[in-house]
Amino acid sequence: MLTRHVGANVWIAGKNVTGDLSRYIKSVTYEDVMSGETDICELELRDDERLFIGEWMPTKGDKIKLELWRESWQGDNQIETLDCGDFEIDEVQNSYPPSICKLKGNSCPSNSELRQVDESKSWENVKLSKIAQDIADAAGIELFFDASEDPDIKRAEQAEMGRMAFLEKLCRDYGLAVKFFDWLLIIFDEEKYEQQEPVSVLKYGSSTIKHFDGKTTLTEIYKSCEVKYHDGQADEVYEGKFDAPDKTEGKTLKINQRVSSKSEAEKLAKKKLREKNKEENKISVTVVGRFDYAAGSVIELQDSGFYSGRYIIEKASHKIGTGYEVTLDLRKCLEGY
Repeated sequence: MLTRHVGANVWIAGKNVTGDLSRYIKSVTYEDVMSGETDICELELRDDERLFIGEWMPTKGDKIKLELWRESWQGDNQIETLDCGDFEIDEVQNSYPPSICKLKGNSCPSNSELRQVDESKSWENVKLSKIAQDIADAAGIELFFDASEDPDIKRAEQAEMGRMAFLEKLCRDYGLAVKFFDWLLIIFDEEKYEQQEPVSVLKYGSSTIKHFDGKTTLTEIYKSCEVKYHDGQADEVYEGKFDAPDKTEGKTLKINQRVSSKSEAEKLAKKKLREKNKEENKISVTVVGRFDYAAGSVIELQDSGFYSGRYIIEKASHKIGTGYEVTLDLRKCLEGY
């Protein structure tokens, strides 16, 4: 059997610099986040020759493209790649001794049209996807809307907010998630993604698990959610309630948010309860690296006592150095929500 190999291909400002950097790379990290944060890449470079504090010092704002590769992991001489997408260099850190340069890239940089522009705008009687499309068009990027329901919005107001911050808040209010990857704006329903088949099964004590850290909490966890909204214009009160299928006691979450029907109030109650209770059971686990460990994928834990069950990957941090490992931030899939 051939020896396994793993590495990274790097392009900076459109130029393939893999060969130039290969002997200087100490580690490569790629953080793939499901929602709420941007994806991050980091290159840690040896700088004994003082190149990266001199003529080779990376330029903030340059585009960086990262691709991970591995050889002979699935079969002899078989090469696989993982496209990590495009980033923008937003931070360079130099230190010594030892002489190190750390280059960090952000998938949605702070000076982008999505984040930098604070503006005021309003929409009336539109689908959420229409608002998202308007924001994507204004930023010059594509939209991928992957949700089974497209909420009707009577009125939405962006008041001196960045486009991405406003869209993230709007989607969160309606139980949807937002991700920015490779200059593509993605809106999706986490509940739908939790129904996927697991990409992997991890068992307690498995040699692939390097570290396991589980946590369960009662903080901000609720038995039920009640939505009540008075529509002054229509002089109607709309109410909806949803009970957690796995709770027999606990607090009730009360929400006063604009809805236009009892059905919409009930759907919102379910979404809001899910948003809170999904924080109840979480795990961080470091495992032998795999390319199919991606944010939004599902894995199953077996023989793990209380923690056994299906989990969705909230963040997958791939790190290549002396070897290849992935740290997964997981939360338990909610059944019946």
